[in-house]
Amino acid sequence: MKSAFSMPFGKEMNAMRDQIGQDDISGFLAEGTEIKGEIRFRTILRVDGKISGKIVSEGELVIGESGEVEAEVRVGTLSVSGSLTGSVNATDKVEIHPRGKVHGDLALAKPNLVIHEGGVFEGSIDMGNAGHPETRGGDAEEESPRGTIEPFRKL
Repeated sequence: MKSAFSMPFGKEMNAMRDQIGQDDISGFLAEGTEIKGEIRFRTILRVDGKISGKIVSEGELVIGESGEVEAEVRVGTLSVSGSLTGSVNATDKVEIHPRGKVHGDLALAKPNLVIHEGGVFEGSIDMGNAGHPETRGGDAEEESPRGTIEPFRKL
């Protein structure tokens, strides 16, 4: 059953709305709204307001340009155009858009991180085990080797 309610999207989200359809979105937190606590959702949550606490889902968290999140985040996919401060555990993908800012630690199950030109990331990155130390082989005290990150340069 389709609802008569229409989700308010900015211009940058029109393409996303057309691709996924409104019925796929679990929730929308509008600008000027603030929530503190734990949030759980199934498919997609769009945040243009403020959240502090904990966010848990196997789905996708979309932080819009006006969105501010200060939380422990455990999701399948994360898309950031606003700001996020805290720890992130993503099983599928993390994407930081040109105006997006992420400050904290990222743990990714797969090496699927995209930072667009203008996007900001400050923190540590652990790719390949998404915070599941039991998937690492060997001694628990042994650290996995870390690579270096070099800025992308246009040719």
